[in-house]
Amino acid sequence: MVHPDEIKKQLAGIGANSLMWGRAELRELPKILFEGERLNHVLNGRYEGGFAVLCATNYRVILIDKKPFYLTLEDTRYDMISDVQFNHRLIDASIWIGTVHKKMTFMAYNHAKLRNMTHFIQEQVMATRQQQTQPEIQPEAIQAPLPPQPLTGNLPPAQQLPVVEGALASAPQRPPINPYRTPLMIRHRISRY
Repeated sequence: MVHPDEIKKQLAGIGANSLMWGRAELRELPKILFEGERLNHVLNGRYEGGFAVLCATNYRVILIDKKPFYLTLEDTRYDMISDVQFNHRLIDASIWIGTVHKKMTFMAYNHAKLRNMTHFIQEQVMATRQQQTQPEIQPEAIQAPLPPQPLTGNLPPAQQLPVVEGALASAPQRPPINPYRTPLMIRHRISRY
């Protein structure tokens, strides 16, 4: 749980401390955020369930809808997001965030802030994808130098390629992860009788 004064400082730092309709949702933030989690964008708007606040942090996207007798939270991590779309109209703008299992549409009247939030979410998704696709190198392979390899063959030494042996050569090569490939869904027809 994060201290409420820390939340107020973060909201003042991004210019979101004057939200008129989202006071109840902002009071829920200290219970929702993790230690070390930082608010980058906060915006009032509406979604399928009514008015809500959409927050983009350095770890996830959170939709908070606080009403007198219920609380709705939608937590979407950046590694789960497969599609982000922005739509700008005359009066309002909307963001569509899609995952494998669900989609969320959020509409706001502040076009510029929603566009900045969309850009931030896209950057976070791409950074997460790059971290997932980079091959992992074992620490002992980095620290242990490889012994010099003898060059064999009838070619001059400048044209011969050395044979690589050791931990890096024996490591299995795996293809990069494709985050946009969804699992295959097979639909079976169910009889009415």
